[in-house]
Amino acid sequence: MPADAPHLNLCKAIMSAVALGYPPPTLLNWSGEFNRPEWHLAGSHIAKMESLLAAIEHLLSQAGDAGGASEHDLAVMVDAYDIWFQLPPSVLVERFHQLNREADDRVRRQWQAAQGLAADFPVPPPRQSIVVTSAKDCHPKRDSGSDAHYAHWPASPMPSDLYGDGTDRVLPLLFDPARKYRKMRPRCVNSGLVMGTMGAMRDALRRCKAKIEGVARSGRQLWSDQALLGEVIGDQEMWREWMRGLGATWNGTASENDMSGLSREVRDVAEAALRGDGFEFGIGLDYNFTTIPPTCSAEEDGFFVRINDKAALRNESIRAGVPGAVRVQGIPRELQRLGRDDDDAAAAAAANDALSNVSWGDVPLYTDLYFGTTPVGIHHNAYINGLKPWRIRNWWNMTWFHPHLRSLVSRRLVPRGDAPARPLARLAPRADGARELVYWAPEDDHGSKQVTVFAPSSAGAPAGGTFSPIDWDGVCQRGPTPWHEELFGDGQAPLELK
Repeated sequence: MPADAPHLNLCKAIMSAVALGYPPPTLLNWSGEFNRPEWHLAGSHIAKMESLLAAIEHLLSQAGDAGGASEHDLAVMVDAYDIWFQLPPSVLVERFHQLNREADDRVRRQWQAAQGLAADFPVPPPRQSIVVTSAKDCHPKRDSGSDAHYAHWPASPMPSDLYGDGTDRVLPLLFDPARKYRKMRPRCVNSGLVMGTMGAMRDALRRCKAKIEGVARSGRQLWSDQALLGEVIGDQEMWREWMRGLGATWNGTASENDMSGLSREVRDVAEAALRGDGFEFGIGLDYNFTTIPPTCSAEEDGFFVRINDKAALRNESIRAGVPGAVRVQGIPRELQRLGRDDDDAAAAAAANDALSNVSWGDVPLYTDLYFGTTPVGIHHNAYINGLKPWRIRNWWNMTWFHPHLRSLVSRRLVPRGDAPARPLARLAPRADGARELVYWAPEDDHGSKQVTVFAPSSAGAPAGGTFSPIDWDGVCQRGPTPWHEELFGDGQAPLELK
């Protein structure tokens, strides 16, 4: 989580994750590391990417050691002050893999359609290994100085009538910049969540760093991390467009590389690729709104519902303006499987886990009524009419876990000692031959569970850095009211671990 100072909103983001079984996060950019005072927003948005790269490179350099990481491990970066988790890590991991499989199928069909009978084109269709949340509004625009070249991005794979009549039509609301995009199917980047394998994230972030350095030399500014990611993904999509064109002319030995028909921006990417630059990073979007989608331009699209309450689902769908039948079709299958495992040891551990006994259909879960999905979390970036601070303040006690928060957090934070480790996620073998995958928390999560702050090595020093623990007062306390009173709202004493 990129965070530079303590705040109750940061505390809510972290506690929602910890309560559900996520390892306590590492804070990046704490106290303003990497800031560029002369840049927009003091460069803090760009610093998110720089500090994430430094942390990943440091962890990968320790591969094989305690506390190190493998290129196949997963890294998740989420905004720190306006995101809440509501579903456990096993759901996020399973959806990550599902999104990647769906993306791989789409890209493979694109490759095949472009190549026709030329099945032996030597550049295989790319595989996705990084997921970024998507948005309805393509922001920032070109007038910011950044250009993601959205004209070259794929169309949304979601139904063309997702929002009924007028889907994908910008509404003529001159004085409402958020709601005018309400009927757009999301196909633009939002950087609220970026998730991928450590190796893929490292490579993509190195490309981001190269762009930052190039921008700094030219005197231009990158508006935000979102703009930076958009540029990297835009270059990737233009490279793919060029590759599909080459595949279409492949004769078994060579392709016709006639660039005269390419747009100027695609030609620039092609020429750079021929000089050796890499543009494929396996980055794709969460088009389905299953991870932690933004609520900007979707202010009325979702609400807290009990999935088993059919009447309430119908009423909320009507209120949101969903055309036709209710789209929420029961408890997500990832939740139905939670706590059920063929492995006896894992099943026994899961049976003792507080979440294994949650009746997911009977607790309030924020659900997008248009997509019919219950996302892993909520990104409170709905800014019109002061919605963002109001919801962060007034929706907290509407979450399913709030009445049990103190108990859930206390249970998660107690060191397990000699107790067997419990997998974060277990993905069963699939019919296509994919083997079973098991994901575990970092080794140090088995002992003292604390939020850490990553401090990169000073400029000019060898790559590396340090991870230092920070206590809950250091993360949560800001202002005169004790943070635990506002967070738990149960009138009890400060957090005690037993």
